[in-house]
Amino acid sequence: MSRVTMRDIAETLGVSVSTVSLALRGSDRISSAVRKKVAQEAADQGYRTDLAGSLLSTTKPRIIGLVGDIGQELHVAYSRDITAAAEARGWLVMMEDTATGDGAAALGRVTQLRAQAVIVVDPGSVPTKHLKSIGIPAVVIGQVSPVPDADLIVSNNDSGMAQVAELLADETQVLCFDGGPTASARYRRQSFLQAMSGSSAQVRVVPSGATVDAGWAAMRSVLAEGPLTAGAAVCYNDQCALGVMAALTRKRLFVPDDIRLVGFDNSRIASSAAFEFTSVDRNSRGVAELAVERAILRAEGDLSPAFRAQVDTHLVRRRTA
Repeated sequence: MSRVTMRDIAETLGVSVSTVSLALRGSDRISSAVRKKVAQEAADQGYRTDLAGSLLSTTKPRIIGLVGDIGQELHVAYSRDITAAAEARGWLVMMEDTATGDGAAALGRVTQLRAQAVIVVDPGSVPTKHLKSIGIPAVVIGQVSPVPDADLIVSNNDSGMAQVAELLADETQVLCFDGGPTASARYRRQSFLQAMSGSSAQVRVVPSGATVDAGWAAMRSVLAEGPLTAGAAVCYNDQCALGVMAALTRKRLFVPDDIRLVGFDNSRIASSAAFEFTSVDRNSRGVAELAVERAILRAEGDLSPAFRAQVDTHLVRRRTA
């Protein structure tokens, strides 16, 4: 199959090639309605910008760097949504994995590839000194930003956790499987404990982590102490929840009959028919669209003060709770 070109899109829509080119670059010379129509047609036809040509033909290629941990389901979701939002505006996204080498190396690679701005998911994985000296605008997705002048997009844990607390209002004991020493884990834990403070339930925080293995090991430790007494478990993320469920199943304890289980992130694990986890949705699409909007504004020269926005979370109830 031949490569889809701007001319193909132009002929389908009955517009000029220059109109398509300007629309895909997000030019204000083209109306918003036409830009959206061109972006949709480009997506439908599978159009992709010629990366080599883009790099060679301009001093400022329309490229956004994305730095995150592709071992985390949430970061994968962000990468999909950020790529879709950027491509709809005629920008490319280059993702680098912070788990390969380190966060500093990932930042270095996106600058070498001439990204005009970078979106950093979970800045704790990137050395602060490198983020401060990167030389291009940065947009952070996380709870806090180590760089005062970087735009920050925050998922509001409180809204989703309040719904979790309401769901578990009748429980007498709840296990909270923590996410480790990161800022994200700390804020999420604090949000849950605050939400549960008005409940009569006894909440126990169990050291855990962000992976299946971390959840597995933490639940195994709890079960080694004696018979399970908790009525519910709330986990740092869906991967942790999957490990908790596996450990319970190994002991012939079942969700939700023996214990109710709540995850976080509403990832593909949670929505899978194999698990059907109740989970808190972080609205990754809303976060991604805001991050891309800010990255493009900064790349195009916006020098306004650092921007901060919150995106609400909400509970999605399924079989496990």
